[in-house]
Formats: sequence, structure tokens, C-alpha cells
Amino acid sequence: MPKFKYKAKKITGEETEGFREAVDRFELARDLRQVKNKKQIFFPLLSFATISALIFGGNLLGGGKPLFDSLDNFVLFAQEEIKIEQGVQISSGDLGSNGEIDIQKDVIINGNLFADKISIDKNTTINGNVSFNKLKTHKEAQILGTQTKPVSLPIANLPEIPEFQIGTQDFKFQEQDNTLSAGSYRNIILEKDSRLTLIGGIYNLRKLELKENSTLIFSAPTTLNIQFKLKGQQKVSILPGPNLKLTDLSINYLGIKPKKEVKIEEDDEAEINGLLDEKERKDCKDGKIGRPVVFDKNSFLNFKLLAPKANVHIGEATTLRGQILSRKIKIGKNSILSREEVFEKESDPLKVVEDQGIKLIVNEIIVIFTDEAVLSDVQDVARLVGGRITGSIEKPPIYKIEVDTNTTGELMNFINQIKNTNNPLIINVIPNIIGEPIL
Repeated sequence: MPKFKYKAKKITGEETEGFREAVDRFELARDLRQVKNKKQIFFPLLSFATISALIFGGNLLGGGKPLFDSLDNFVLFAQEEIKIEQGVQISSGDLGSNGEIDIQKDVIINGNLFADKISIDKNTTINGNVSFNKLKTHKEAQILGTQTKPVSLPIANLPEIPEFQIGTQDFKFQEQDNTLSAGSYRNIILEKDSRLTLIGGIYNLRKLELKENSTLIFSAPTTLNIQFKLKGQQKVSILPGPNLKLTDLSINYLGIKPKKEVKIEEDDEAEINGLLDEKERKDCKDGKIGRPVVFDKNSFLNFKLLAPKANVHIGEATTLRGQILSRKIKIGKNSILSREEVFEKESDPLKVVEDQGIKLIVNEIIVIFTDEAVLSDVQDVARLVGGRITGSIEKPPIYKIEVDTNTTGELMNFINQIKNTNNPLIINVIPNIIGEPIL
């Protein structure tokens, strides 16, 4: 399968020297990451207590001490169920559930799995270890690490959310130049194509809603405590500012209406009810479980989300860096998840073409940025060509952008469109070339 690899072609002078140095640094970083992944298969980083539980039985009946006291290594953890749809790629991070993990076909997971019940469909590869009490695998699925049965339950416990008080003031943000200080508010809405920067601190909200193509940026460590509704329409972005970690935005979500609030119908009630079964709808109405968190397709999300009483639905072709810890989790098809800053989606082998003796990936653009560029700058470039960020390294800042193209002509049109912006934050824009010219 083609890899995220760069070669300098037809670049001369000082540009060649600098670019080749960037290529060398990237390929070294990738090689180290591959070695790390291989070590993870054969030498899983488990505590002595975990190893004892897995090998010697531990608390096999459950109900006692959890297998993991910390959830730091998990990109996804669910109290009841995780569902991974077709074509999802998990670049880094473990998956855990005290109930089930259901993985559909054509999925790649670079991490370990821990659950009571695990099912893995065809053409799915688990590049890690699998610990379970019941396992169902398709004959064409691969588990490259160790398989351990039984596993102690619970795998982990989700923390409770401390009480907080929301405010009474509503805000609707339009345009690009908006900031909001920490405090207690009621409803915060980002209108279509708008941008809001949170300057850091603790925000207590009833509702946070991001409409299509809107962007939320956190410029300092931030905590969002949300009482009732968290919703993102398609193509929304939640991004860190400069020098921040992914988890410098912590979202604590209840999904339950404030006490004594007069019933207010939301505009997506039918959609939300469709995400719940009959019992869940009743439990949601009674306040036993929370309203689901929903982010629609083609979004780019960076956060740590804790929703112990709510289900979380992530739409297709979404990129998530960080963590989701909730009651149930569903990840839409062709999404990319990563626990770490650096991530990569495997290139599609069906998109390899040959042009003038050179093989390249016809739907991928490589953009090399200056050190001054931040993630929102990269996302703006991706949006310019209707693309999505599908890979990155930190130093030097190089990003892979996937676009909707089928010919080299279409690809070069997008590359030239980016170059013609004369963006001072961009060093170079090239196709994703694989291998040397064919003789």
C-alpha cells in the first residue's frame, strides 16, 4: 500500500537543499514511528497489575478494581459500546469498552483493543494487541499482535463531571473576528462560515452549536462545561492555537436539561430521536441519559471530550485528534482518529497513477509550511481546494491534503491554485510522488 512519502522533483538551487533536508527529516520520523508501532505489537506497554490480570485471571467476574486507572492511552473509550464504520483509520491510540467493540470492514487500527466482546469484519487490520472475553473475527481480518482471553472487567471507569452553573446570556457569532472570554453563558451559536476564538479558562454553557463550515479556536488551555447540547454541522473545525496540545481543550458534557427549565424544542429533535432506541428515548426524556453529541461529516476536531451519560456520533470523513470518553461512541465511515499530534491516513492504492514515468497519488497534495504556520492556516488551505487534512508531521511542518481529483491535470490545477495565493506561510506545494521514475 502506498505510503506518505516525499521526493524532491525538478527543484533546484537552495530550494533543493532545504527540501531534501525536510524529506530526510520526515522519512526518519516515519521510520521511527513504524519501529514504535512494531514494538507496540510485541512489547505492549502494560503495567504489572494489568499483565497479572490478563495472564493470571485477575478479577474475571468484574465489579472490582478496573483494569486501567488512567484513560490517557485511549483515543476512544465507551462505557457500553464502540461502533467503527467501514474504512475508518486509527493512526494512534487504544480502544476500550466495558461492553462491546464492533469494527466493520476495511478498517486499520494502530492500537490495542480492550473489551468484553469484540467483533472484527473482513479486510480489517489490528496493528496491536486484543484483550477480550468473546471474540468474533472474519477469516480475512488480521490481528498482528497478541490475543488475550479472558480480560478483567471493568476495563476502566469514566469519571464524573463536577457540578457547574450556567449563565443567562446568549451569543450568536458571525463573520471571522470574534473572541469570547471565560465565564458562564447560556447558548453559544457559531453561524455558518463564522470563526470564534476562546481566550482560555472555564466556560459554563447550556448549549454550544457550530453551524456549517464554522471554526472554533482555543488560544489557551480551555475547559467547556456543557449542560444540554453540543452539536456540529458538516465541515466544522475545532482547532488549537499556537503551542497548544490537543487536550488543552477539555469538554465536559452532561446532555441533560437544567432543572426547572421550561421545555424548549430544538430544531433537530427528529434527528436526535432517530439516534436513540425506544428505551434510550425514554431514559433521555427522564434525564437518566444525556442528549447525544453529534458532529456531522467532513469535520476536523481537536479535543478531549468526556460525556459519561451520553452517546457520541462522529460523521463520516471526519478527522479527530484527541480523545472521546463516553457512554456509547459511533465513528462514521472513512474517518481518521489519532491520540497523538502526528497522524496519517494510508493512501488509496487505487489512486496511484503514472504520468511521464513518475508514479504519484492522484488525489493527494503535499504542502510544506513555515514554522510560523498554525493549524487554522493549514485548514484554510485545505478548504481552499475543498480538501481534508489526512496526514501531518510536526518538524518540519508538512501536511498531506486529500482532494477530489482523478487525473493529474485536475491535481495540478489545485496545486497551482494554492501556489497562486502567494501565501507567505507556504514553502512548497507538490504532488505525493511514490518511488523513483519508471525506466
